[in-house]
Amino acid sequence: MNKAFRNPLFLVGFALIICGSTFALNGLLTERTFLYMAPGLLIPGVTFMLTAWKQRNR
Repeated sequence: MNKAFRNPLFLVGFALIICGSTFALNGLLTERTFLYMAPGLLIPGVTFMLTAWKQRNR
């Protein structure tokens, strides 16, 4: 687990998930425009984090 947090892919994925969840929450509460942008940040964020998680043992 310690190696995963040092991987740049994991850090970028974590930042994208935070931004995507913020856009999703903002889109649910106020304007719907932000809600449409949330999957564009969440999907690559999850992909980067899973890729880094699988590479942690290498």
